[in-house]
Amino acid sequence: MALPLKEFRRLDLNAVEAGVSIHTLMANAGKALAEAARSDGKVVLLCGKGNNGGDGFAAAGVLLRWGVDAHVVLLEARKNIGDLPRRFLDLLPDERIHEWGPDRRAWKDAAVVVDCMLGSGIRGKPRSPYDQAIRWLNKHAGSKLACDIPSGLGTGLAVRPDATVTFHAEKEGMAGASGTITVADIGIPKRAQGDVGLGDLDAGFVRPQTGGHKGDHGRVLVIGGGPYAGAPHYAGMGALRAGADLVHLAVPSPTAATVASWGPDLIVHAVGEGHVAEPDVPRLVAWAEQADALVLGPGMGHESGSLAAVREVLDSTEMPVVVDADALRALDERVLKRHGPRLLLTPHAAEFKRLANRAPTTSSVAAFADEQGVVVLAKGAVDLVSDGMTTRSCRRGHPTMTVGGTGDVLAGVCGALLAKGADRLDAACAAAYLVGRAGEVAASLRSYGATATDIHEAIPSVLLSLG
Repeated sequence: MALPLKEFRRLDLNAVEAGVSIHTLMANAGKALAEAARSDGKVVLLCGKGNNGGDGFAAAGVLLRWGVDAHVVLLEARKNIGDLPRRFLDLLPDERIHEWGPDRRAWKDAAVVVDCMLGSGIRGKPRSPYDQAIRWLNKHAGSKLACDIPSGLGTGLAVRPDATVTFHAEKEGMAGASGTITVADIGIPKRAQGDVGLGDLDAGFVRPQTGGHKGDHGRVLVIGGGPYAGAPHYAGMGALRAGADLVHLAVPSPTAATVASWGPDLIVHAVGEGHVAEPDVPRLVAWAEQADALVLGPGMGHESGSLAAVREVLDSTEMPVVVDADALRALDERVLKRHGPRLLLTPHAAEFKRLANRAPTTSSVAAFADEQGVVVLAKGAVDLVSDGMTTRSCRRGHPTMTVGGTGDVLAGVCGALLAKGADRLDAACAAAYLVGRAGEVAASLRSYGATATDIHEAIPSVLLSLG
């Protein structure tokens, strides 16, 4: 099955976290590319400045060691080459390195030309000199081989290779535009594929844009509280720590006064008296219309009126929703059928069993997600995340995370990532990783005395790892 291009950045980052360096992956890619390019005649590698070019430099080194007449043509000034690709370039003899230009005598007679110019990160049609090189290569009489994906694929101006060596798995869009496709194993470990890692945080965390305004980077409404004041507070703080611009809490009056007294960061709205109920729905919907994502359930309790209010709010809104804690009890067959495609559920083991009539396992979580069209983040010693088609495990965390409030922080983080624009699976994987890592940081400072406050306060330090 062809994988989305964004999946490969996730895999690279996860592989590094699993102990396999990008340098090793590039060296392995270079060897696989060299195997395919090997020839009795001249082999010329057209190389860009990024990792695709780095694969070409690594391949050139292997070919030269094998005695092949290999040459590299740089499409960028040497000073513009990325740090890691330059490490492989610097190992090549100067006489084997040429600059792209009008005088092409050094490579026009190549038996094999390898396209290592542009990877998957290109936006728009290739610019000069890449457009010139692509047109020249497409007219070249020799054999044409692409590295990973043909340069310019999907832009309207792309290399038309005879063959492509792609790494780990075929990418979406390659079929029919890449010649004969060979998939090479470059050593990405299974752990990087099936376990949630730094690459998942990178995929699910939408960075704020320069020049944005208040609210542009996510507005979250948390509806909960009643028996418990801490739960909606922790959900709200989780959302803020994960980068939401504005977080509103809609909680019963006694809870509202308590939560508001804990600080000015959260915008607190009072509803009802002892618990959220149906008469509160019009105001809840009005606030929800100003939000980009909802978090339903933290500390809500399971009064019948509260569950009815949850159903009415769902029926009256359209944005993505995190359903947590007691609000999960509101998800009957009708609600799931109507709203499943926008729901991210965060049950612990007992809640999942009550919801799905089975214990949470990799297969049961995936089956339930598929049946209902939801994304499930099943919390446990190992979190399970699934949309029914893709299922991943998150092994990050610390035993101290059984402390009350941790699950509420997680629900809030999920809400923030949805509000910032992540899709549900990416948001759930990123949130599981982010909170798990934050729990590890908190435990390193507080040991088994770490609290949910320590955990949400550690979230920004984990986000620093994104660079």
